[in-house]
Amino acid sequence: MQIELIKEGVLNDDILKIADEGKVFKGNYEAILEYYTFANSQGNHKNIRRFRSIENAIKFIKKNY
Repeated sequence: MQIELIKEGVLNDDILKIADEGKVFKGNYEAILEYYTFANSQGNHKNIRRFRSIENAIKFIKKNY
């Protein structure tokens, strides 16, 4: 599994987890993005987005980051 840092935040970091070549995560996903949205000054909400292909993950990252 490869872990890529997408955005570094004050409280939390947004990361992308990519499965190794020829392997997938549970549920047949190739990539998982964990990102945080602002809740208040003391914390954020954690969101998890799963992708069946790495190309879709790259499209989402380019659109939102």
